[in-house]
Amino acid sequence: MDSMLPMTRLLLALFLHAACAAAAAQTLILRPAVVPLKGETGQSVTQSLAMQNESDVALEFVMEAKDVVVREGARQFVEAGRLPDSIAASAVFSPPRIRVEPRSSGSVSVTFTLPPTMRHRAVVALFRGTNAVVTGKQRALLSLGTLFTFTVSDRISIQAQPLEVIPPSASANAQLRSQVVNDGTEPAIPGGMGIILDEQGKLVGKVPFQKKRLLPGEKATLVADFPGDLPTGNYRAVATFDIAGRPLTLSSSLSVP
Repeated sequence: MDSMLPMTRLLLALFLHAACAAAAAQTLILRPAVVPLKGETGQSVTQSLAMQNESDVALEFVMEAKDVVVREGARQFVEAGRLPDSIAASAVFSPPRIRVEPRSSGSVSVTFTLPPTMRHRAVVALFRGTNAVVTGKQRALLSLGTLFTFTVSDRISIQAQPLEVIPPSASANAQLRSQVVNDGTEPAIPGGMGIILDEQGKLVGKVPFQKKRLLPGEKATLVADFPGDLPTGNYRAVATFDIAGRPLTLSSSLSVP
């Protein structure tokens, strides 16, 4: 449920019943998809969420909040109130239910209050569908959510594994990749640039790594696909990541047969 875009077209966010591709084609648009916030514990924040229904049927939603935690490097949703420091338990939605007519939009405001102590840094405001979308013999309940992330300190840190470089093949270009983990206490968005140098140190080309939003404890693989051709020879790949304004540089050799 994460994205680097200020809005996203979510065909399938969560399915609470059986889902189908045809139902997903009836597009819903939720703005914003992600709300990154900075502040202090004890503060409250209010955000307006807009749901646009581009399908041919009216859709009804109940508003819910769930805490987002990281376990074994991956995100999980937790019901509001189950954690002692639950952010979701503080959610106040206005209105708590909404009906969005076909080809129209509706909005809901949500207020969260950060608990005095916080062990996690994210919560999702969920539009939980209550009426099924029917396509043929299949019925699906669609639910979409906005992710809220909270930064309450400057303890941002990313650890990266050695840079891996995959040589080009007949069917694929060269690829640079590194496994990273957010070992700090705050959300982070590592991104960076990869370059390839020839044996004389001359720049052959460069390619950006796709940015990924990582919650504390979350793992991911950052990948950059080099689009150019690489003749036979020896090269050096260098990746520089930006971690909250601090550079992290990795390098590796590359041999193209």
